[in-house]
Amino acid sequence: MNAPDPDPRGPAASADDSDAAIGRQADAWWARLRGDDFTRADADALRAWCARSPAHARAWRELRQLWQALDPALQGEAQAAAPQRAAVLAFPARPGRRAFLGGALAAGVAVLALRPPLGAWPSLQELSADYRTGTGEQRQVALSRQLTVQMNTQTRINVRTQEAIELLAGEAEIVASGASTPVTVVAGEGRLLAQSARFNVRHTDDAVCVTCLAGAVEVAWQHRRQTLDAGQQLVYDDKAMLAATAAPAGEASAWRTGALSFAGKPLSHVVDEINRYRPGKVLLRNAELGRRLVRMRFSIGQTDGALAMIRDLYGAQMTSLPGGIVLLS
Repeated sequence: MNAPDPDPRGPAASADDSDAAIGRQADAWWARLRGDDFTRADADALRAWCARSPAHARAWRELRQLWQALDPALQGEAQAAAPQRAAVLAFPARPGRRAFLGGALAAGVAVLALRPPLGAWPSLQELSADYRTGTGEQRQVALSRQLTVQMNTQTRINVRTQEAIELLAGEAEIVASGASTPVTVVAGEGRLLAQSARFNVRHTDDAVCVTCLAGAVEVAWQHRRQTLDAGQQLVYDDKAMLAATAAPAGEASAWRTGALSFAGKPLSHVVDEINRYRPGKVLLRNAELGRRLVRMRFSIGQTDGALAMIRDLYGAQMTSLPGGIVLLS
């Protein structure tokens, strides 16, 4: 019996039967498997590809095993969708993104809509924001003559009035230019007010960090108020507001220069920052490695180079998977 012809949209066959070439073909098949329009013909062609040689079967088996090893991390991201995902990783009868979404619906659409696994698609909150930036994107928005907002990567804001915004998540540099009434920025549990100032606001992981770059900013948190002058910084969350401290020189506005710099920071912190600017997901699977203090500087547009730097300088084992997913161990 002849093997079915492969779907012309699938990965192209190659005369190169080296392990590297077969591995690239396996990656391409995995990416194809997750497509919206994966067909029965694709599935038959994939089975035929796996049967071409023991090396082909081994490459596909190892790729599946890597994704199964990744499953605990996916469970933490997708929560209730995890039981259904196992079937997708095991090569479902009807594979592809539709199968994944079908399982997700059974497990709870609300969870995936509010927190997509590994940031695979925008959440409903992101889509409903007045302004948002994607991964690695920066954007400037002039809301009025008195208020300009420079948005960093993965940032969402809602506009309340021409001189008042809410920073839902992410990071932004705010410029208030002589407003007759204070410009207002709502972020988390606090409000920031300024008439003539330039300040950076970062709202990640339920904490807000405010850095005054020029002028003065008043921070209102519950019944407390504190004024920051240029060069000062403070952090608050829903439980407490810390006292103002001197801001590390240039750190808060480093993203405006297109580069990120770390001195004496845990590697886990560096990986978190890379994930803010890089499509896909970097998963650090070695807690000891994550605690290692590192010194690094790299361009925002060269995050893959930063991962290679981590591998070469700090001895990390790096495994690349389809969809921009990288395992560091």
